[in-house]
Amino acid sequence: MMGHAFSHPQVTKLCCGDLDLLRKASQMDNNLEEIQKKLDFYIETKRRAFPRFYFVSDDDLLEILGKDHPSQVQKYVKKCFEGIHSLLLVYPNDGKPVQSNLCEASGAQASDGETLDFVKNTALNSPVEIWMMNVLNGMKDGVQKALSESLLEFKKKKKPNWVREHHGQFLITAGAIMWTSSCTKALRAISSEKDKNALIGLKRKQVKYLRLLTDLVHDTTLSKIERSKTVALITMELHNRDVIERLIKSGCKDPQDFTWLSQLRFVFDPDEGNFGICRVHQTNYILPYSYEYQGNNGRLVVTPLTDRCVLTLLTAMALHRGGNPLGPAGTGKTETVKDLAKNLAQYCVVVNCSDGMDYKSVGRIFSGLCQSGCWGCFDEFNRIKIEVISVVAMQIMSIVNAQRSGNAEFSFMGTTIPCSRDTGIFITMNPGYAGRTELPDNLKALMRPVAMMAPDLTLIAEVMLAAEGFSEARSLAKKTITLYTLMQQQLSKQDHYDYGLRNLKAVLNMAGSMKRKAPSENEELILMRALRDMNLPKFLSEDLKLFHLLLGDLFPGLELPNSHDELLLTAVEKYLEKEGLQKHDFLLDKILQLHASQQTRHCNILVGQTMCGKSTAWKALSVAKSEISNKGNIDVKVINATSVTLSELYGAYDLQTFEWSDGILSTIFKQCAESEKADEKW
Repeated sequence: MMGHAFSHPQVTKLCCGDLDLLRKASQMDNNLEEIQKKLDFYIETKRRAFPRFYFVSDDDLLEILGKDHPSQVQKYVKKCFEGIHSLLLVYPNDGKPVQSNLCEASGAQASDGETLDFVKNTALNSPVEIWMMNVLNGMKDGVQKALSESLLEFKKKKKPNWVREHHGQFLITAGAIMWTSSCTKALRAISSEKDKNALIGLKRKQVKYLRLLTDLVHDTTLSKIERSKTVALITMELHNRDVIERLIKSGCKDPQDFTWLSQLRFVFDPDEGNFGICRVHQTNYILPYSYEYQGNNGRLVVTPLTDRCVLTLLTAMALHRGGNPLGPAGTGKTETVKDLAKNLAQYCVVVNCSDGMDYKSVGRIFSGLCQSGCWGCFDEFNRIKIEVISVVAMQIMSIVNAQRSGNAEFSFMGTTIPCSRDTGIFITMNPGYAGRTELPDNLKALMRPVAMMAPDLTLIAEVMLAAEGFSEARSLAKKTITLYTLMQQQLSKQDHYDYGLRNLKAVLNMAGSMKRKAPSENEELILMRALRDMNLPKFLSEDLKLFHLLLGDLFPGLELPNSHDELLLTAVEKYLEKEGLQKHDFLLDKILQLHASQQTRHCNILVGQTMCGKSTAWKALSVAKSEISNKGNIDVKVINATSVTLSELYGAYDLQTFEWSDGILSTIFKQCAESEKADEKW
């Protein structure tokens, strides 16, 4: 038909000359609709077999289903599991890949290289949705065995060897199980009046253990994986120490005191299952430990605000409700939900909500959550339009009612699906922001709210510094927060100035990396350099002098030398000379500052008037880094965002097919994420 139209360009003749044209076109349209329905039904059957496919787009799922061999599905595995980046494949034909599908998975590998061995090899010769489910079960068995082994060797081995030999996730969980057991014994000793100072003695042991872990962080022979898991372990053990202090201050004398019952308590029963079963208690609610392999994905600093949020969310789950952390940006709402999922070894799907979402796309995610027993965190939920939220409220109500009734199956969006009692639905919001929707009353009744307004910056800074091996963490944290408070009060108000939690975290991470490079250097000098290098680039010239004075007042008697990468500076100067540009000190400083900022931040913004050298700065840096790097040239993608619409830039939902169409930015990000090359991508 298209060929006939191309050869007959006169529209009137073409359309009026062939009276059968309309019938043919209508028939083709009906055929396409029929094909689409059958394709949707086919995809739905695959998703019902492996519910985590609900969290994968239709395009990616068709790509997965179209692959012949498990090795070709490797790059999609990370989209279905929290900590698995790829599978460790074993071939029966003398270890060599063959054309047939005969291969097995002996274990899994995280993105940082840490490996988890399965209890037994998992065959991958069945349809992809079947062997994916087998991999999920194999992973859970492997986690159960590894946790059991880590727990058995907790007291048998010296702590440095124990930390080096076991996975980070199981170090934290095994530590939590032993800490729960020790605290319960101490409280029983106090209640029976056998030992009134049992908690004080336990605190001494905890401080000694933390000192040992801090010494281990200073060990220069630690690998990157060993260091990251030690830092995460210290972060959690510091919280355990703080809880013991709180129990002592509140005069807790019995295991049934609310101060103790409100904590996350990990209990291990060695007699259940093949390798023992772990459960998590809080107040009178018992949750299963879900055995999802997490890898070394870092842990959140636990503050009293975090504890309060966790208590509210889990109590909501106990009452078959959802959770609703709300507050301004950068207070840790989404991160708290994600960190709670990590503690419980649960798979948590984070969905960034937008006004383009409709009830069918949200319902598809709910369907996946109910069938798989995973958690869903809907970030900035009140961006969704009010008419969609009203329907979503009814969907959540049907899920909650099914969980409360204990139904194994229930009717959802016209189909009957399984209902897992472990499913959790959480929404985070920024109330009062422009373009946000007020939640309807029926949804408010289903979501337990928890306000998260102001994070405890001093405690967060102290724990992060202590975890990185700073011995004077408490005093340095106070100085850091004092400096940020003074900057907020005394410097000029600019849109690009940021003194929030994200900026603070970047500074502390940089201080930690400096500490690792020079463990014997003065700690105040390290922190001062991190504060200067991370904040200096963003200040206007009139604020620079005041910033230096504030820094000098808080760190008196310390002088910082200018730290420049001479090799990079030479390459930048060479580029400027080649382009016929002046080697102006201000421009050179800004290029080097941009380089330093890139070391600790994923995203950087160059702010300034037209023709002040913003493009020159990043171009010079990209060429210079390509010259001195051994990883090849930097792959630069330039987008003029003002020349396209928001839908073209970010992507949008097609209201006809209810499918997401990627925009320019999301397409480029996908290409960068899927690339296996080691070169930088800008």
